[in-house]
Amino acid sequence: MLRHVLGMLLVMVVTTWPAHAGTPQGPTALDALEPAEKKDKAEEAQAMTDAEKEAAQKRKDKAARVLVLKWPDTEADHEDEVLRRNVRSRIDRPDGLFFPSVDLYQNGRRAPDRTLLPAQQPAMVPDQNMDVVRAEASRVSQIPWNAMAPAQWGIEGQKLLALVDSLWFIEKPEQREPLFLLYVQIGYCAENQNNPAPPFYEAIGGQFVNYYHYLAATLAYQDPSLMSKITDTELNGQVNFYLQQLQQGVYTKFPLDFELENQFTLDSFNKEYEVVINGLPVEVDDEARYFVPLGRSDIYMRRKDTGHGLSEILEVDKFEDKAYFVRDVARKKMGIEFIDQLFLHPNECTPELDGDILTYLAIYAKLHPVSEIYITVPRYGNPNKLWIWRWDRATATLQFVGGGNDGFPVRFAALASVGILYNGGALSVDPTINQSDINTVLDTTINSEITDRSSLDLNASTLPVSVALRGHYNRLMIDYGMEFGYNLGEENSYYVDYYYTPLHKGPYSGDLVVVEEEEREEERVDDGGTPDDEDDIGLPDVVTGEEALHYTQWNRYIYWGAAVVLGRDASLGFGPRVGVRVGWTNVPRAVQPTLHVGYTLEAPIPGIKATNRVRPLIDVDARLGMSVATKDSLIGTYNQRAPDDISRVSPVFGLTGGIGTTF
Repeated sequence: MLRHVLGMLLVMVVTTWPAHAGTPQGPTALDALEPAEKKDKAEEAQAMTDAEKEAAQKRKDKAARVLVLKWPDTEADHEDEVLRRNVRSRIDRPDGLFFPSVDLYQNGRRAPDRTLLPAQQPAMVPDQNMDVVRAEASRVSQIPWNAMAPAQWGIEGQKLLALVDSLWFIEKPEQREPLFLLYVQIGYCAENQNNPAPPFYEAIGGQFVNYYHYLAATLAYQDPSLMSKITDTELNGQVNFYLQQLQQGVYTKFPLDFELENQFTLDSFNKEYEVVINGLPVEVDDEARYFVPLGRSDIYMRRKDTGHGLSEILEVDKFEDKAYFVRDVARKKMGIEFIDQLFLHPNECTPELDGDILTYLAIYAKLHPVSEIYITVPRYGNPNKLWIWRWDRATATLQFVGGGNDGFPVRFAALASVGILYNGGALSVDPTINQSDINTVLDTTINSEITDRSSLDLNASTLPVSVALRGHYNRLMIDYGMEFGYNLGEENSYYVDYYYTPLHKGPYSGDLVVVEEEEREEERVDDGGTPDDEDDIGLPDVVTGEEALHYTQWNRYIYWGAAVVLGRDASLGFGPRVGVRVGWTNVPRAVQPTLHVGYTLEAPIPGIKATNRVRPLIDVDARLGMSVATKDSLIGTYNQRAPDDISRVSPVFGLTGGIGTTF
């Protein structure tokens, strides 16, 4: 009791303590806001994550979809990396996604109206059809059994039976209830018709049943909660009779087999697909099988990454086969038969295809309305020998894209560029100052820069003029080029460095790079000549005093580079890019690694029609890097003598723009 009193007093003191007192009265207003702020930040972070996921999904949805028709008895399929790279390059879609041919099989989604053209296929059951079915099922359920003659009940049953086609493929849970109620009422009409004959009565596994009450029971077998939708006690009991028999195993189940070409790995399959039967997800066992009751089964393989897989409607009433091989049936139709038709006349722009294949292609395209659909075949299983077609939505036909004998996956581009360049390693001097005295040049050139930058443009500006050749393979770009840099310094200003000739590979004498006369004579003797035979090497006997420095207004830069090109047209060579180059300059003698950011834009020329491979372009490129002088260069020589005065590493940056063409 004392503890309770003290506790109450403590609460009163704490809650009435002044806000300005030395001890806080408890959580302040700021403290109260912190949890809310944290919650807002958490929700904001979650929203960003969801937005990123949605954006990633939209990118996947828009990406080109390439269906690979595997050549019989070969290995190259939609997972072959060589095939993927080649196709992406040839269709100019580096972000293309690849799928097996079985995904094209859409027999389940095909509309029951066989007079519809492929382009008119709806692909999915419209949502409004469910409302119509509900309304009709509700209307019939309110008619007493004795309100009509048996013949009239038969006519009513036929009307409802025609509505089954309006829900011809069940792939979503919300479609199950309308179909279930429709089945119940068709069975109700069949009972009141008093004529146990097809199509209302069928033999299932050797037992004669009210077929539509049985079908309703198969749906309830997957989800027993559907039984609560039948409000009529007698009808509920009739359907429940079949449900109990299904649950007790009276009707043997039929196996669906999902192996493909006698191969199946459950983990790989589950990563790629989710199997949906009659609108509900199911689990396939280790043996690639799932068992369904006899009757109608709507089979849908929903892709877990993006898009839709195959669809099939299977209706069996007895065990004529040991199992139904879902993917193998699809492979034979959309793999083997499809290939046979494509290669009947392989070089035709629009191959002739039968009605089923065209219908399945049209449905698949409608299931992916924002994606370009491509069909490719690695002929004879060779991933480098590809035939590629594109589905044309406007005409509902396949159009030959290329590949085959004419396809070369690498795209090329040639261009010429000019710009401005800042090269901190290019020494710029007046050649009239002690050309032949290296020490003097070093002192007057480099030392004067250290003390008075105005006397020497060490950080010489250059006008780069370059030609380059590029190769594009998907997002990878490899380039090779030669760039000539014009000295933009003051009048009579030149780049300077040692000549790089056999004459100047000898020892450094203090003022000249020379080859001693004795060594030169020994070289002539080694070459089979005589000391007096000057023509053997084309050099005079005495070399002391020869010019040892190279003065030029143009230097040369030879480079190799690699880059990653971004954007939809990356494999064509168009779009933004980031990459690196490594090359070497002759004056100064230096290695020059640089980081590059650029953009290549297609530039149509009026009156000139661009072809598949030849397209004019405009290119801009920015670089940032360094010039690293070699040890045997002029800068390297001075660096060895006075490393604190000058570094062998100097900055390089610049911008160039050019024109060219792909080919």
